[in-house]
Amino acid sequence: MPLGGKALKKREQNNNAKAGIVTDDKVLRKQATAKEECKCAICNLTFKVTKKNADQRIHAESKHPRNSLAECFPGLEFA
Repeated sequence: MPLGGKALKKREQNNNAKAGIVTDDKVLRKQATAKEECKCAICNLTFKVTKKNADQRIHAESKHPRNSLAECFPGLEFA
């Protein structure tokens, strides 16, 4: 008997999972909508990039008061 559509899809997903390829729709949607991350150049702590980057500003002022925002987060724009 031929395999049904669900069985073929599940078999393909299992083969891809063994090869390290993500085919789960939920995972792919979550990755597509995830916010970009940036790292502090001094301590390598990661932060989500937002419009105002308030977390990065607070981190730089409290943890690295001697360094500027540009030194902590190079390439990131602050409004």
